Order: sequence, then C-alpha cells, then structure tokens
Amino acid sequence: MSRYYRHMTLKPLLAVLALLTLLPGCETRAEREAAFDGQLRAMAGAPEAGLLNSMGRIPDNSYQLEDGAKILQWRWDTSYIDPGMPPMYQRFGGWGWGWGGGLWMPMGGFPPTLVRQGCIVEWTMVSGSAQGYRWQGAGCQKVTP
Repeated sequence: MSRYYRHMTLKPLLAVLALLTLLPGCETRAEREAAFDGQLRAMAGAPEAGLLNSMGRIPDNSYQLEDGAKILQWRWDTSYIDPGMPPMYQRFGGWGWGWGGGLWMPMGGFPPTLVRQGCIVEWTMVSGSAQGYRWQGAGCQKVTP
C-alpha cells in the first residue's frame, strides 16, 4: 500500500472522528423524559387555572370521580412519516456500457411508514389543586407543556 493511498484513507476517518466529538451534546431519550417529567413536577400544587395556563391549552378530556377529585387529560399525536428508502437497481444481462440491453431489476428498499408517537398526560385535581400526574407515550419527548 502506497503512502499516498494510506494518507487518503486517513482523511475520511479523521473527519468521522471529528464529527463524533460533537455527539456528547445530544440528549438521550432518558434525559428528554426526565426533563419532561421535571416540567410536570414543577406544576404540582398549582390551582386549576394555573395548570391550564402552564399546559398551554384546555384539556382534551376531564372526568369527575366519586370522591370529588377530577382528572384532566391532555393528548398529543406527534406522528410522522418515515420516508423509507428507494430500491437500488441492478442490471442483469446485456452487453457493454450504456444501453446495451439487459434488464434493470429493483433490489431492496423500504416503503414509507407511518410512525405513531402519542403522549397522554393526566392530572388529578383535588379541591381545585393539582395533586398528582401521570404520563405515558413515546411522543412525550417531543411535547412542550
């Protein structure tokens, strides 16, 4: 292997390593979920009007329980379409370069896919005060209450 060739393969490797040093700034899923949970925890104890203001909109559902408590529920749908990957085409048969005959066949590829990521947040209101909450869903990482 010549010195020039070795030098040329080292440059892309150094570029990849330089980009990897930027990754520690990215949040993990657990960190995003902890931040979301912290935002909700900060709303605990707020009056109903303050909770509605903090959540940014009125709840999608509300339920009155027999003991007088009320459940307020917010829902978000953060679905998106994954574009997939088009197939690669390979030529079979034929002769020479250019048209030269033969048959082009698709190989591999993935169709677009709908990825559903919902989020549900429920607050329990007791005597007009937010006393407890629960949340579920992979889409909660993308929601800002």
